[in-house]
Amino acid sequence: MALILRSVARSDVGLVREGNEDSGYAGPRLLAVADGMGGHAAGEVASSATIDELVHVENGVGERDALETLNAAVVAANDRIRQLVLDDPRREGMGTTLTALLWTGADIRLAHIGDSRAYLLRDGELRQLTHDHTFVQTLVDEGRISASEANIHPARSLILKALDGKPDPEPDLDVLEVRPGDRLLVCSDGLSGVVSNETLRDTLMSRRDLGQAADALVELAMRGGAPDNVTVVVADVVETASPPASDDTAEAYLVGAASGGEDPPVRSGRRRPSTAVRSLLGSSGAARAEPDTDPEELRYAPQPPRRFRWLRRLALVLAVAGLVWVGARLAEDWLRTQYYVGELSGHVAIFQGVSQEIGPVTLSRAHEPVEGLPVGALPDVYREQVSNTITADNYSEAMGIVENLRSAACAAHAVQEPPTTEPQTGTDAGGATNEATGTEGSTARVGAGVAPTEQPTQAPTPTPTPRPLPTAPPGYPGLECPEGS
Repeated sequence: MALILRSVARSDVGLVREGNEDSGYAGPRLLAVADGMGGHAAGEVASSATIDELVHVENGVGERDALETLNAAVVAANDRIRQLVLDDPRREGMGTTLTALLWTGADIRLAHIGDSRAYLLRDGELRQLTHDHTFVQTLVDEGRISASEANIHPARSLILKALDGKPDPEPDLDVLEVRPGDRLLVCSDGLSGVVSNETLRDTLMSRRDLGQAADALVELAMRGGAPDNVTVVVADVVETASPPASDDTAEAYLVGAASGGEDPPVRSGRRRPSTAVRSLLGSSGAARAEPDTDPEELRYAPQPPRRFRWLRRLALVLAVAGLVWVGARLAEDWLRTQYYVGELSGHVAIFQGVSQEIGPVTLSRAHEPVEGLPVGALPDVYREQVSNTITADNYSEAMGIVENLRSAACAAHAVQEPPTTEPQTGTDAGGATNEATGTEGSTARVGAGVAPTEQPTQAPTPTPTPRPLPTAPPGYPGLECPEGS
């Protein structure tokens, strides 16, 4: 017994939109829905081109390289959108979501980007296979809001990832196991944003015919107001004893903007703009402004059209460069007012700036070397302070610190000279020296009628020679001290 896919697709413009920017495809191996975005920027062109690229992977896909092939098709679709924008700058801002399921005959390979969804109904349980790339989904993932709050959040449709021509689209890729009896649903947010998961499950279970199930889902979106385009792809995994000999004979559905309506197919490259795009064009083909903003542009492309993108980028670069220049000048002016005393080549020096480095950039420079003051001449406590740097509020204070260091060094290494001594010649009887004669004598009292008494002359008494004082160590080499220190 072999497994095959049977599928149908439906799409409707809804009750609010003027044109259908959704595109859908349901074939024997590929199920895909692309929700074009950008409003006036031709979102239907983006979705159509994306489906057109994806259809090519349906033929000749082996099980081993199916996921790589699907991812390559997504990248090709993104590149095609970029080329379409380059060909016509008025398309700047257009893009599309994409949810694609590729059947290999044994399992399903999934590629997803944006907020279109894929579901699996199995044994009465409906499970969402994709993860929305939306702002509110990130809030739910972070636990900041609940899933029920996300359904009524004002930014619930703001998507964060899409195929918009920018490099590296990075879609979610996965491999899904399926069983006989499984039912698959791929849809745009025109359905999932209006109809609850419980209603989707009940509808898919109650209508076994694929066409009736798809029609019922579109009708539910209409009853809910259908504020957006609605595109639905429903498929069953069926077990069969006689699979078709070739996929070429199987029925395929191309719906929405990709179907082209009365226009030629997208592959011809001559597809005419949709009604929404034609409303922007005059007889000359030039775009004219609309007074009202399309809600689709606000939902999916909140940035303004970047027609002069390079000018804005240049202005941004210049603005950033200006801020950096102003900041650098302010920082340089502030550094010029900062001083500290430190070591330079073994000598004390005055530095301007701060004693720090940012990577290879040094935030200071030697402002003035100090002559005759080696760091090694300083006492240990001052030597350590200089090694760690001594900050000063200004240059005068830095000079004062240097002079204090010099004084400390000179005091520590001053040379002590022995004091000069004179020999004693003699003392008088009262302890005074008789300099005139070098002899000891007594002083006569002077009183009324008393004459001084003469003393006999005596030999001088020799004075012992004083012992020399110890000499201090010599001064530090290279240390220059002021006179008198």
